Formats: sequence, C-alpha cells, structure tokens
Amino acid sequence: MPISFYSRFRSPHERELIEDCLMGPMASDGDCAARVQGLFQSRLHTNLPFLTPSCTHALELALGVLHLKSGDEVILPSYNFPSAGNAVLLAGGTPVLCDVDPDTQNLDIDDMQRRITPRTRAVITVHYGAVSCDMDRLVRLANEAGLILIEDAAQAVGAFYKGRHLGTIGDFGAYSFHSTKNISCGEGGALTCAEKYRQQAELYRECGTNRSVYLRGESGRYAWTSRGSSLILSEWCACLLYAQLLSLEEITSRRLELCEAYRQALLPLEESGRLRLMSVPPDCSSNGHLFYVRFDGPGTLGRVQNRLHSQGIDARTHYVPLHMSPMGHALGYRDDDLPASRRAYETLLRLPVHPNLSVGEAQQVAQVLAHAL
Repeated sequence: MPISFYSRFRSPHERELIEDCLMGPMASDGDCAARVQGLFQSRLHTNLPFLTPSCTHALELALGVLHLKSGDEVILPSYNFPSAGNAVLLAGGTPVLCDVDPDTQNLDIDDMQRRITPRTRAVITVHYGAVSCDMDRLVRLANEAGLILIEDAAQAVGAFYKGRHLGTIGDFGAYSFHSTKNISCGEGGALTCAEKYRQQAELYRECGTNRSVYLRGESGRYAWTSRGSSLILSEWCACLLYAQLLSLEEITSRRLELCEAYRQALLPLEESGRLRLMSVPPDCSSNGHLFYVRFDGPGTLGRVQNRLHSQGIDARTHYVPLHMSPMGHALGYRDDDLPASRRAYETLLRLPVHPNLSVGEAQQVAQVLAHAL
C-alpha cells in the first residue's frame, strides 16, 4: 500500500463547526476568527494574533509596517522558501542571504553577524523543522545592533525554545496553516507582534484604514490613513482552523511518536556512519512537523529516494537554496557562496510524517531505506 508524504488530520469538530459557520454572516474577523485568536492567546501565551490568508501574507504584513527605504537590508537564511525574500522585495528592501548551521539547517548566527551593515534593518530567522537556532544569542545580537527580529515560524505551531513558544520570542512571528502544515485550513496564516507594532499592523492589514477601530465602536467612521493591503483570513478558513487547533495536542503527539520511531529504527545507521539523523538541540522541543536524514552526497540521496519511490513511499527533498535560484543569481549570488545551504540541498531527504501514518508504516519506511544503502 502506498505511503503518502502528506495526509490531512480530520478533526471530529469540523462538520459541526462548518455547519454553524454556514448559518452565520461569514463576516471578516467574525466569531470563528475570534475563537482562533482566543486559543492562540491562551495556548501560546501571546497577544491576539492577526489572522492572514497565508504565512506569506503574515511576513508581508510584518515587513510592510517597517517602512523600509530603498537600500535597507534584511538578512535571512538561503535554505528557505521564497516567501521571506519576496516580502522584503515587496516592502522595498534588499534581501541579504546568509548560510545555515549544517546540524539544524537554521540560521547560522555567526554568518548572519558578519553580514550586518549600517543599512541592515531586520533579520528573519526560519525555524526549520520546528527547531530554532540559539534564540537567546540571536535576540541579544539583534538588540545590540538595533535590528527588528522576525521569526518565520511557518512550521512551528506547538514547538518551543526553552519553554517559550516559537513565534513569540522576536518582534514578529509568522505562522502557516497551509495544507502541508501540522495545523491546516488549506491556506492560512497568522502574525504575532510586539505591542508597539500592533496599531500599525492593524491599519496595514485593513487596506490602510482604521476600520477595526470603527468596528469596535471607537469611531463613527473609518478612513484611509496609511498604505496597506487586504490581509484577512476568511471566516470559512478560520472555522476549519479552530477545529484543527482544538486537536493540537493530539496532532503533535502523533507526529512526535512517528519521529521517535524513525529515530530509533535508523539510529544504528547513524552510529555506523551511513547517514545523519535530524538534530534537535537540547533547548528545543519540536512539534514533529518533519523528519529528515542526511546522506554523504547527492548520489546516495538519489539512489535511496528512487528505492523508496519504487516501493510506493513518497520521500522528498526540500528547498533549492535562494542563492542558487534564478532570483538569487539576479541578486548577485553564486551557487558556491553559501556551502552549508548547498550541502543541505544536495543531501537532505524528508520522510513521510503525518497523523494518519502508523508507527508500523514508519518502521517499514526505515527498513526500505536501510536496504537501499
């Protein structure tokens, strides 16, 4: 029987909540959105998030309120989805790509620090695999340099650094509820922010108007006050998102169980030097979003992936580093500029992880992988 890479968790609450939503007005930021915000506030111990149509929109919202000027720079890791780089460009800034830590694929803080210039305004750290870099050090360096810290926590709902929820440590935190994420409503996102940016973010998200002030009864009219866009999650998606969030602990527990099954089954291969397992530093608690292995080169990766595919197992590589992409070349980067990012591209393979996968199936995947080496 084929083993899929993704499979959506189906909440037992979905049908009832959807029927209730259908009977309502489906107004923007309605009852379902308020419920989602309340769950976020109580479980992530943060202020009310802004719900957005995607994590990409959440990042664009964060960059949009910074009022970047031409020449302003934002540092971000190259081993990354293009959303953050695009958000910087759309806000009028220049993305500056840095390398990643070869153990975690997270932002290499030393390389980031070397790239700070008088033009640097912000740094975006990506919590790859729901694992963070040394956030204490990164926060300290950002504060010393006067930089805004944005957490791309797209994969990290329910993950922690030293007991703190990822996405709540920097000035901004962006989450994804895409169909590939642990918590999904098909497409969706959220942005948390420090209180000092909240009013600006509220205005920007409502097409640059003070409509939210009007809806709260604090003004008799609303008007265009600043630049902005329409970055509001639909009530329909908020309804599905609320149903999923009610099962956050169950989803996380299932996924972590599978990751541990992989780790135990593949540990002998790591001990014999035939592969490297995904690394989770002691200060981090993942949410089981993904599990990956690293090989000695692209040849081994290709052979193993082909063997898995021949057995109906959907194992996948990941990002083409931004600096190796056509847009990266247009920005002046060469393929060899960021070696750790390139090495991840050439040697990293993700294994299936989702709540509908059994431990036995995970062990089967590990067995086929071992036979391919």
